[in-house]
Order: sequence, then structure tokens, then C-alpha cells
Amino acid sequence: MLKTIHLTFYTLYHKVTVVSPNWAEENLNTIRTLMERTALYRRTLAPIMIYLGCIGVISAVVAELGLLNGGRAVRAPEAVALFWLCVGGVAMLGALLLARRQALGDPEPFWSPPTRRVAQSILPMLLAGLGLGLVHALWPLDADNPVFASNSRNGAVRLIALWLICYGGALHAAGFFMERGLKLFGWCFLLAGLGLFFAVNSPAILERLTAAPDRYAHLLMGICFGCGHLAYGVYLYFTEENSVEETGEVLDEETLEEMDEA
Repeated sequence: MLKTIHLTFYTLYHKVTVVSPNWAEENLNTIRTLMERTALYRRTLAPIMIYLGCIGVISAVVAELGLLNGGRAVRAPEAVALFWLCVGGVAMLGALLLARRQALGDPEPFWSPPTRRVAQSILPMLLAGLGLGLVHALWPLDADNPVFASNSRNGAVRLIALWLICYGGALHAAGFFMERGLKLFGWCFLLAGLGLFFAVNSPAILERLTAAPDRYAHLLMGICFGCGHLAYGVYLYFTEENSVEETGEVLDEETLEEMDEA
């Protein structure tokens, strides 16, 4: 037998929050803008990716040849971490300047709601990678510390694997607001990081190497971050014209009107 339950006004008083109309409208406008400007963001992304790839390859060559260290290659894990953190800072600054330059040529402001949404999505994983790098750079792996005693073996390659995972997660998160190819690009970094982390912890693989894994740290950074970005940037550049038709990620007017009605 069914019973009638009477709920008072205060039953869910502390469990239901009022949705602000302005907040909902702002989110809808953000989604519209992101979908309408997919082709524009793709065009902006191509030179940024090529720039990041060039920075990665050049930095790997400089570190491997020791051009900034008196001809001695950077090998210590903490030195590798500090060097690539500096490279990452330069790369980030250059990417922001390129994005700013593109924004000046378009009616959309640089720090627009879509830009803020993308920045908020990638920030957690980028901060995680920054934190891991600072730990390796400022806290030597062979430190005798009872609170945090890290394994000093293959520290540089372990850090690179974690960086790949964090960066892949950041790209995958940004891919939800941009073209779907960016999510696939993020998956490549994620899988590469997981594979590298497995390899550096596998005795069967380590026994086959002719040198310590950290010997290949700059080579790995050059290939993964340098060549990876270059390849993706070139792909974006040469497929720019057909991006709207092939991906189908730009909504037509009818779909946008349905979103407004919702």
C-alpha cells in the first residue's frame, strides 16, 4: 500500500542551491563561443605547437651537448629537472605571447570566458607536474630524509614519465573545450608516460640498455615533447582548411538556436 509523504518547506533547505540565471547564461555563451571558434583555435594552436616543438628539440640538443655547461652534458637528476623546468617556463611564456598576438588580431579578448575555462581545466595537472619537478630539483633524490626518501635510481627518467602523464592529462582536459584531436594528442602523452614508467621499473628492459636510463633523459624529452609537438603542429597547419568539414565540431545555426532555447 502506497503512503503519502508530506515534505515541509525546510526539508531540503540546506541541500538545494539556487542556480543563478547569469551563471547558466555565461556557461551557455562560453560553450557557444568555444564551438563557434573551433577553427580559429585550431589555427592559433598550430604555430604554438610548432613553437613548443622547436623549443623542445633545441633545448634537448643544448642540454645533451652541454652548450650552456662548458661542454659537459647535464646528467644529474636535479640538474635535469631544473633545466627542463626553466625550458617549460620559457615555452609557456612564448605560447602566451603567441596566443596574445592572435587575440589582438581578432575581436575576442585574450582573457575571455572560454580562455579562462580552458586554463582552469589544464591548471591542476600542470601544477602537479611543476610540483614534481620542484621536488626533484630542490630536494636531491639521494637525500637522507626520514619523511621523504625517494629512490635515487633513474630519477630523471622517472620524472619525465610523470611529466608525460601530467601533461597528457592537461591536454586531454583541454580537449573537451577544443578540437577532439587534442584529446587524442593528450592520450599519446599519457600512454607514453605510462609505458616509460613501466619500462624504467622493469629489470628485463633495463638489462638490455647499454647505459643508465638517465643517460637518455634529454633524448626522451626531445622526442616526446619536441618532436611530438612539431608533428602535431605540422598536422594542424596542413589540415587547417578542411578542419571544419572533417571534424564536424562547429555547430550550425539551428543547433545553436536549440541550445539557446534550452
